[in-house]
Amino acid sequence: MIKDLLNYSLAFYMWLVLGRAALSFFTTDRRNFFYNMLYLPTEPAYRLYRRLLPCCHTLALVLSLMLVRYLVVKHL
Repeated sequence: MIKDLLNYSLAFYMWLVLGRAALSFFTTDRRNFFYNMLYLPTEPAYRLYRRLLPCCHTLALVLSLMLVRYLVVKHL
């Protein structure tokens, strides 16, 4: 039960990150409702990854979420 909840939460967060990355290609308006809906929950993780890896923070964030999901599902 806990494993499934954590797995689904991480998957949902990964889709938020991917959605934000995709939306950044289409809109530059930061006041857009959909952009803000994706920006607010993902910005803390982006801020951390921008500090650690300035060049490819989105890819690193998605890969680390996939790794954590794999480790959680496999070992819990």
